[in-house]
Amino acid sequence: MLPALGHVTLCQWKKHKLRLVLTTLGIALGVAVFFGIRTANATLLASLGVTIEKAAGKATLQVSSGESGFPEDVLDKVRATPGVHVAEPIIEVVAHTAFPDEGNILILGVDIAGDHELRDYQFDRASSELSDPLSFLAQPNSILISRSFADRHSLKNGDTLPLFTSIGRKEFTVQGIFKPTGVGEIFGGNVAVMDVYSAQVVFDRGRHFDRVDLMNTPDVSVAELQKRLQAQLPAGIEVLQPQTRGQMLENTVAAMRTGMLITSFVALFVGVYIIFNSFTISVNQRWKEIGILRAVGVERGNVSSMFLAEAFFMGVAGSILGIIAGYYMAAAASRIMGNVAADVYGTLSVPQAVLFRKDYALVSFAVGVISSVLGAWLPARAASRLDPILALHNIETQRQENVLGWARTIFGVVLIGGSVLLIVMTPARVGMKAQFFYAILMLIGLSIVLPKLVQWSARALRPIMDAVGSSEGTLAVDAMIQSPRRSSATVGALMIGLMFVFSTGAYIQSYRLMVNRWVDSMINVDIIVATTQQLRSSTYHFSEQLGQQIAALPSIRRLLNVRFTSIPFRGDTAALVAIEMDGFLARSKGSLTGVKDKSFVQKLESGDAFFVSRNLASRWSIKVGDDLTVQSPTGELRRPVVGIVDDFRSEKGSVFMDRALYKKYWQDNGVDFFDIALKPGADRAAAKRDIERITSGTVHAFVYTNAEFRQWISGLVDQFFVMNYMQLVVAVLVSMLGIVNTLIISISERKREIGIIRALGGYRSQIRKLVLLEAVSISLVGVFTGALAAILSTQFMVHTVSMVLAGYSVPFYFPWRMILLSVPIVVVGALLAAWWPAEHAVNKQVIEAIGYE
Repeated sequence: MLPALGHVTLCQWKKHKLRLVLTTLGIALGVAVFFGIRTANATLLASLGVTIEKAAGKATLQVSSGESGFPEDVLDKVRATPGVHVAEPIIEVVAHTAFPDEGNILILGVDIAGDHELRDYQFDRASSELSDPLSFLAQPNSILISRSFADRHSLKNGDTLPLFTSIGRKEFTVQGIFKPTGVGEIFGGNVAVMDVYSAQVVFDRGRHFDRVDLMNTPDVSVAELQKRLQAQLPAGIEVLQPQTRGQMLENTVAAMRTGMLITSFVALFVGVYIIFNSFTISVNQRWKEIGILRAVGVERGNVSSMFLAEAFFMGVAGSILGIIAGYYMAAAASRIMGNVAADVYGTLSVPQAVLFRKDYALVSFAVGVISSVLGAWLPARAASRLDPILALHNIETQRQENVLGWARTIFGVVLIGGSVLLIVMTPARVGMKAQFFYAILMLIGLSIVLPKLVQWSARALRPIMDAVGSSEGTLAVDAMIQSPRRSSATVGALMIGLMFVFSTGAYIQSYRLMVNRWVDSMINVDIIVATTQQLRSSTYHFSEQLGQQIAALPSIRRLLNVRFTSIPFRGDTAALVAIEMDGFLARSKGSLTGVKDKSFVQKLESGDAFFVSRNLASRWSIKVGDDLTVQSPTGELRRPVVGIVDDFRSEKGSVFMDRALYKKYWQDNGVDFFDIALKPGADRAAAKRDIERITSGTVHAFVYTNAEFRQWISGLVDQFFVMNYMQLVVAVLVSMLGIVNTLIISISERKREIGIIRALGGYRSQIRKLVLLEAVSISLVGVFTGALAAILSTQFMVHTVSMVLAGYSVPFYFPWRMILLSVPIVVVGALLAAWWPAEHAVNKQVIEAIGYE
C-alpha cells in the first residue's frame, strides 16, 4: 500500500513543482538561520579561545586581576612559590598608531630575560640584521613587529613606528620582525612586542603588571600549583589556566550569543508555518483524491502516513539545503559578531575560518526534519479524518471548517491569557531560561485562535475592500472568509515574521529610550572625552595629567576622572566605575534610589560606602543596607550598599565607588573618560575645539558633545542589534514565500469560479485584480495580527528576556509609526509575490476552468 501511495505523492510533486520548491525553500531558510547562527557562535568562541592560546604560548597558568592589573611585588611572590619553573610579567595594550589610517596594534610588554621560554617569536632572519632582536628591547623606544603588520605599513628594520601612548605620542624604532605564527597571529597580525618596563612608563601603568604567565615544574601538577598560588596571593588576584580565561571571555559575550539563538528559533518557527501552510493547501487541493483513496479502502493511518512521509522527505531536502546555506551565512554572521564583541565588550579575537561542526549539522538536520513533520501533522490528521462521501463532492460544497470551533478558540485564548499572566506576574531572574516557555505558550495560543482572527479581520476589511476594489475586492475578501484555514497558515507565517520585526523594533526603540534616560540622569555633562570609539577600552587609558591640562581651560567649570573597568565578582565578573563622588552626586541628584539622608552621601564621598546598578542588585539579590565585598589586588574591600541606580554599561552589573578609594586599593591612576561640565554661557563647540587642540597629535582621544555622545551610544546599540536586522529580512522573505504558496493554491481551488467570471464577460484584468487584491487582503490581515502578536511579544522581551539576559527590565514602548510605515512595504511585497500567481490565473483557459472538479 505504501509504495502505491508513494507513487501518488510523486505524481503530486510533478504536478505542483512550484509548491514543492517553495515549501522546501521555506524550511531551508529556517534551518539556514538556525544552523548559521549556531555555527557563527561556535566560530566566535573558537576565535576567543585561540586568542588566549596564542597569547599564552607555553604558559600553563596565568595570574591576573581583572583589567586593572596588580603591583609588581605579586611577581616576586609568584616566583618564590615552589613548583614555578618560569614566571614572566606581561603588559597588554591595544594602542593606536599615528599613521594616517589610525590602525590599532596590540602591544605585548614582556621581560626580555625569560619570555623566550614561554613564547617563540620565530624572527624573520632574512629581514633582520640582528642575531637576537630580543636583546635590543632593553634599549629605549625599541619595538619588534609582526611580518603582517610590517607588510601592511611598509616597515623594515630601523624604521620608526609612531604610537599614541598614555603620556603622548612616541616614536619607536623597529628592531626586529617576527613571522606571522604563534604570537604573530593575534589581532589579525597587528601585534608588536616591547620591553615590559618601558611599557609601564609609556602606558602609565606605574609599578603594575597586567598579568603574569608561568609554567609549572615537572614534579608539580598544574592543579597543585594553582592551589599554592591562590593561597599565597590576595583574593582579588586570580590564578587561572588559559582555557579558563577563555571560558570567562565566552561568559562576557553570553548575552549576545543567547539573543542570537533566540532569534534563530523564531526564523525556524516561521519555516514551520510554511510547512503547515503548504500541507493545509495540499489537503485542500487533493480533497477529492483523498476521498477516492478512502473510498477504495485506504485506511486513515495510511493517508496520514502519506502526508507525513511527504513532509519528512521535504524536511530532509530542505534541511540539507539549509545547512549548506547556513554555513555560508555563518561566515558573514561570525564577522559581524566578532566586531560586536570587540566594540561592545572589548574582547579581542583571532579571525578563524568558519567551523563546520558535525553535531550542529546533525542537530539542525534533525530539527528541520522534525519541524517539517510537526508542521504537517495537523493537516495530515485532517486528511485522514475526511468523510469520503463529502470529499467526493465539488470543492465548493465542502463543509464549514471545524477548526473554527469555539472550544478551540476559547482554549487558545486561555493559553494566551495564561502566558501573559505568567510573563507579568512571575518574577524574572537572571539566567532563568525556563521562562522562555511562556513565549511558546503564547505562540501556540495565537496559532490556535488565528483562523478566527483571520475570519473576523476579513469581515471587518470587507467594506473597505468593497469601496476600494469594487466587486473584485469583495470576492477577494470573501475567499478569506470562506476558507480561513487556508488563509490562516499564510497569515500565520506573515504574523510571526512581522511580530518578530515589530517586537524587535519595539525592543530596540525601548532600549534607546532607556539609554537616553540614563544619559540624562547619569551622563548629564556638556562634553565627554573617551579613549576609544568602542564602549570602553580595557587596556589603553588616559593619564590624570592630561585631565589637569584640560581642566585648566577657561571654559571648563568641573572635570571628573572616570575609570571603567572589569573585576572578578562572585565567580563571574562585574563592572567597576570609579569617579569623584562629590561631583557625580551633585550632577545626578535623584538618580539614586535608597539614599536616605546626607549621612549616606557623606559615606559615598568619603569612600565608606558603595552604590550598585539595579541589574547587579537583581542578579545577586543585593539590597540597600547589605554589606558588599569586592576583591582588589591588595586585599578584600567591604562596604555597605547605600543606593541603587539604573545603569546599563554592563549586563553583568556595576559597582560604583569613590575614585580615591579605587586608587588606594587598586593602585591605579588610569582614566577612561573625562566628564566635563562647562561654565554657564560657555560655547560647547568652542570648548570641544580647545580640547581637541590639546589632545591632537599627543594622545588618542575622542571628544563628544552631549548630543554627539548620544549619537555614538545609539550607533553602538544599532551595532549590537545588527544581526537582528539581518534576520528581520529573512523572516519577511519566508513570509512572502507563504503568500505565493497560498495564492497558487487559491487559484487552483477557484478554477471554476474564475472560469465562470470569464465566461460571463469578466476581463483578464479583473481576474488579475482579484488575485492581487486577495494578496493585499492577506497582507493587511497579516499586519494586523502581527501587530497584535507583537504587543504580547514586546511585553515578553522588555520584561522577561531583558531580565533573564541582562538583569534589568526595559520600559515598554510600542512602535506604532513602524507599523504604519510597514503597511505599504508589506502590501508592495505581497503584490510582487502575487504577480506570478495572478498571471497564472489570467492565462487559465475558460473551458478548462469551468470543467474543473
